[in-house]
Order: sequence, then C-alpha cells, then structure tokens
Amino acid sequence: MNSEYRIDTARKVVSFYWNEPPSMARVREIVEAAITDPEFHPGMNFLWDRKPGLPSEANIEYLREAVYYLQVMAREIGPHSWAIVTHSPSDFGKARMLEAMTDNGNVIVRAFESRGDAEEWLRNPVRHDPQIVHFPARSPYLMHPGFP
Repeated sequence: MNSEYRIDTARKVVSFYWNEPPSMARVREIVEAAITDPEFHPGMNFLWDRKPGLPSEANIEYLREAVYYLQVMAREIGPHSWAIVTHSPSDFGKARMLEAMTDNGNVIVRAFESRGDAEEWLRNPVRHDPQIVHFPARSPYLMHPGFP
C-alpha cells in the first residue's frame, strides 16, 4: 500500500493520500509520523483523500476504533478537524457515520464528495448542523455544469 502525507504550513493542513483503503494500524502509523514531523504544529487540521477505486471495507469496529483514535489524538494535540473526501456512496455513508460518532468530541469530522469543497471547509471548520447551512451540501458546478 502506497500512502503519504504532506504538510502545508501556510494553510495549516496535513493531507493524507491513500491508493487503497488503509488498515487502522496503517492510519495510526502515518498519522503518528505526520504529527511528529517538525513541520507539524498543534492547531493544524487534516484532509483524508483516497484515489477512486474499490469502496472501503470498513465495518462498525473499524469506525469505532477510528473514533477512539481521533479522540485520543485530540487529547495529545488539541481540538482539530478532519475533512474526508470520498469517491463512492458507501464510503460517503461511512464518513457520515464518523461525523455522527464524533459529534460530541474534540474532533470535528465532515464528509465530502469533492476535494475542493473539503479544502474550502477546512478554512473554517464547523460541525454539521442540519438546521443551519454553513457550507453547501453539493457543489453547484457538479449539479449544473453550465453554472458560471
């Protein structure tokens, strides 16, 4: 499995790129490498993206382990946010489950179908509130390709 991370200090974002769905052990390994990198500073947020391909086989145990890890990490580095870019309906649903499961913690997780939307949200990450529209749920450019 080929994975890497990149730290953008100007935007205060750590980006993870995955070719295949990673195991939680692999996620922890790469995240730990990123947060111990000299360029990393508390207050940075995270962008998880994976190339389109087979959907993740993550089950509820994987999601629970991910939530636990994110909460432990928040105690170590402080409150932060994760934007998860998905490329299939099932992965989007799993990322939305992570949103719901982290609703009352120190980590804000949001699922996106577009990397551009995820990067825009990371400029001012807020929790999802179905009553308040902080960020468009769908990109008007995807819904209406001729939109100026």
